[in-house]
Amino acid sequence: MDLKKQPKNSYTLIKEGFIQNPGEPKFKKNILVRDDKIIAIADEILIGIQNLNVIDANGCIVTPGLIDQHIHGGYGCDFNTAEVKDILNFLANLPKHGVTSLCATIMTDRPEKIREQINKVKEAKESAPETSAKIVGVNLEGPFINPEYPGIHTKELCIMPSVENYKLIEDDEIKLITLAPELDNGFELTEYLTDKGIIVSAGHTKADEITAGEAFKAGVKQVTHIFNAMPPLHHRKPGIAGSALVNDEFYVEVIADHNHLHPDLIKLILRSKPHDKVIIISDSLPLNQSEQDSMVFGGHAITKKGEVAVNKDDRFAGSLMFLDSVIRKNLALAGFSRLLMYCSLNPARNLGLNNRAFIAENMFADLILWDKITFEIKNTLVNGKLSF
Repeated sequence: MDLKKQPKNSYTLIKEGFIQNPGEPKFKKNILVRDDKIIAIADEILIGIQNLNVIDANGCIVTPGLIDQHIHGGYGCDFNTAEVKDILNFLANLPKHGVTSLCATIMTDRPEKIREQINKVKEAKESAPETSAKIVGVNLEGPFINPEYPGIHTKELCIMPSVENYKLIEDDEIKLITLAPELDNGFELTEYLTDKGIIVSAGHTKADEITAGEAFKAGVKQVTHIFNAMPPLHHRKPGIAGSALVNDEFYVEVIADHNHLHPDLIKLILRSKPHDKVIIISDSLPLNQSEQDSMVFGGHAITKKGEVAVNKDDRFAGSLMFLDSVIRKNLALAGFSRLLMYCSLNPARNLGLNNRAFIAENMFADLILWDKITFEIKNTLVNGKLSF
């Protein structure tokens, strides 16, 4: 039977696998799924159920699906320019990499263009099949950033963070926004967004440690890709990076591809921060898994260079790795169980997704089967249906 075309009230049994929840020891049990939810975790193989599909997970570790809250695209799809069909193709391919939920990340652009792309993301979200990765919101990286730290963003398109300017873009689909807190006069926009339940992230910023502390009190909740697009840590000027490391209530995004950050800096972050306040992101670009070697991204010509893409000045534009590859690359630094916290449970909690990222009864059946030796992905289920 084709598991991608299951009827309603169909059941899937995942048997003989080791269940690995984020941050916990693994254990061997069977998982029973009905439609899109986990309904039982049992020692014995259940029989006598009509429409029972069986997946043999022998030799596999079963985990929750990965959640990428900061991803610009891949397979040629760029959330800043993509048509709906391109987004749908991207969502269909992400389960190959274990990504079952994501925030579509739109970078700095003209307000009218950002609105246009948000509408396309919403259309794709509504029309995507149940077997595709799920868009859980839009991550707006800019345009309210500091043009002195633009990264790959076009600094001429940066605008001042204000409620008036935000209303040029405002949409209920926006779940997370990066802004430069030192430019937010009286933290007016930060407080406005926080009151609406939108996550405010400090990034592309030159905020010092004093401004960072004030921004945290005003409602800033996290830092966008820590150490990237901000002043470096200095022993007499800790800045926003240092402030984020010592603030235990504050999430930090980490691009852990070993290119954007040296492995020793990743170790420093993991030793400094509580384990439930680290979120690993891919920052994946449209060139990831694309047949193209170069393209225009954010108004800049970028080219593949190993595991990253760079502009003409050799400045990093972003990563060419999805989260499954990032996990495999960091096994020696953190261990599989902990990495699942950073790539699944923590972003779920940050985004308020209380119905996924943990294998338990009544949770969404967004699941990955990993080879227990190589940690390559064998199968992915989205909404209880076999997607890969």
